[in-house]
Amino acid sequence: MKRLGQSFSFDSRDLMRSKCEHCTRLAVARELGVPELANLLAEFYEKPDNIAIRYGMRFEDSLEQDLVSSLKDQVAQPAERTMAATLELMEAGVPVIYQGVLRGGSGALEFSGRPDFLLRSDWRFVFTEKGFTAKQVDGWSGGYTAWDAKLSSTAKPEYQMQVGLYVDVLRELGLAAESNHGLILGSNELATFDADVLIAQMVADRNPFIKFVFEIADKAPQRIEDIGSLVCDASSYCDICEYPKLCRHKRQETNHLQLVAGITRANIESLHRSNVHSVKQLSEFSSPTDKLTKAQVEKLSLQARLQQHMYETGESIFEITDAAELAKLPAHNDGDIFFDLEGFTFYEEAGGLEYLFGFMSVDSGEEFHFDWADNRIEEKRIFDKFMHDLLNRIQRFPDARIYHYAPYEQTALKRLAERYQIYQTAVQELIEGEYFVDLYRVVKNSIVVSQENYSIKSLENYYSFKRVSEVKEAKGSMEYYDQYLSALKEDPASAENLKRQVIAYNQDDCASTLALTRWLRSLVDRNV
Repeated sequence: MKRLGQSFSFDSRDLMRSKCEHCTRLAVARELGVPELANLLAEFYEKPDNIAIRYGMRFEDSLEQDLVSSLKDQVAQPAERTMAATLELMEAGVPVIYQGVLRGGSGALEFSGRPDFLLRSDWRFVFTEKGFTAKQVDGWSGGYTAWDAKLSSTAKPEYQMQVGLYVDVLRELGLAAESNHGLILGSNELATFDADVLIAQMVADRNPFIKFVFEIADKAPQRIEDIGSLVCDASSYCDICEYPKLCRHKRQETNHLQLVAGITRANIESLHRSNVHSVKQLSEFSSPTDKLTKAQVEKLSLQARLQQHMYETGESIFEITDAAELAKLPAHNDGDIFFDLEGFTFYEEAGGLEYLFGFMSVDSGEEFHFDWADNRIEEKRIFDKFMHDLLNRIQRFPDARIYHYAPYEQTALKRLAERYQIYQTAVQELIEGEYFVDLYRVVKNSIVVSQENYSIKSLENYYSFKRVSEVKEAKGSMEYYDQYLSALKEDPASAENLKRQVIAYNQDDCASTLALTRWLRSLVDRNV
């Protein structure tokens, strides 16, 4: 969001975040120069930067390089990052323009954005064995199509909305083709759309956003208090926001309901209408609301009560809510394994790479086993080995179980069986035979803990597990693996050190899964 005299301009990120009113209020107030806000924002500013953003940029760069290599002088970048320079290339009829600039549109606020590619309407993008390129298909009668590159296998609505913004500007300029605008997906597929469809979808989001911007500006806020809550009520946009740290700070400072594990936006809105605004207030509240039954409120209230106790005393506590569900946990078997997979979403081929299989066994004392893969050939090998060893183990120990935390492991095994057309029946039979035990489901169905989330790291507060790896979370393991890939050719010693850290993280997860299983069994014994 930028101020333009008495008005504003916006970009695609502003519109993507518009379903979070907090983001829009903050952006408008920043541009209005609300006193004291600048210092607060400077304190908590954080440039959006994560592995998804970086790989998205790499994907776009690779497409540009393919086009420049294959099309030579048929592709061009504006001499300056301005709309005038972009229009100059379009007037010259350059077939492919990358990193251009478009400004304007049909809305009451000016849109400003940079489409990844503008393609002359008589050309079509194609993926070939040699890479990404474009080919002329018929005579040119004027007009361009707008394209965005997205490292995704699906053409999500928000991606289509971005392209709709570009098409809207092109149409206002009289330079839009009527069809074949679209998205270049990470799965090496093209998703194409008609101009009318894209613009209609975009306008449905843009117009309410613009109306809200004017409402905020008309109120002319003078104090931070006039802006409203400084807590984001739609945390799904935090990855593309500059101020997630501000939200986290304000949640803690205000004892915000968002801190309650498992609470939803709809829950919060309903509780607000019943004048419940903090964790403490919810911990003392038990009446039904306009959207929540008494039982639903009591469940949320228990969660809030345990968390509030922890905030006030620092003590991690829990309550067993369904002893019968907890008692369903299988008894110990010497053949049990405690399993954790590490996957890399941003592998160069669609579908990601399951690069590390790790598990703890207990039949000969606690032993950690792992296998590592850097490519599809090795991924197939370690999947084959894991399944072969697992089936042999089940033969030796018919009552053995595979313990893991959350559904990723089962989903990944099914995906690998399908990818390589091996062990499909075996994986399905193991799942249907309940050989896999998802401890996350066991926990969520049987106990309530005083933590703000139910990650296995949060549960470690209850069974005194101490991690040894430098890697602290799943996203961190992907960052380390990404660094490992970069170091493989240039610095083998550094790559080996990074690999050891990821393996140590996986070993921590496997050992923690074993410790969690033992703790849960101890709770069963306590309630017998």
